[in-house]
Amino acid sequence: MAVRNGVAFSLVSLALTSLVFASIANAQPGVNINPFCVKALDKAFCSEVVKPADTWQEAITEVLSETIMQAKMAEPIMANLLTTLPSTLDAKFKDNIGLACRKSYEDVLDLLKEVEEALKTGDKTKVANIKLSSAYTRLEDCADEFSKTQMPAEFSTFYEGSKKLLSTCLAVERTRPDII
Repeated sequence: MAVRNGVAFSLVSLALTSLVFASIANAQPGVNINPFCVKALDKAFCSEVVKPADTWQEAITEVLSETIMQAKMAEPIMANLLTTLPSTLDAKFKDNIGLACRKSYEDVLDLLKEVEEALKTGDKTKVANIKLSSAYTRLEDCADEFSKTQMPAEFSTFYEGSKKLLSTCLAVERTRPDII
């Protein structure tokens, strides 16, 4: 009986130790993690974006609004994209990058607006996650176009910001109270 209790105690100790180390690894000093951001890769960023939110609906609306604003900024950035690509690149390749990235960002914006509408109506079919995942994939499609050249710095910064916001949107969406 003592051996059995010792094994049980060891297993419980091991489980608790693992939880403590996991929480330490994910902790960011000086940052209060918003409960809607527990699944975010960058918890501090997510917490800052959804800071004023008290409910899941407010949190998802906040981060979705930020993500939509970011996607809308794509148009002027796309206009400059082709001029920032190396002059040594084939004109057709440049055009393909421009067209593909413009289409990707248009699709992202359309998908985000669909998510916004779905959430306004209660998203009974829980389509928001699928649409957000699709938007993330469409964003990646643009990055794939840069297989033969480096993404220009200004565009790379914009792309990374878009990716971070979409990832944060997905993380907040995944904390939805009725699907946890």
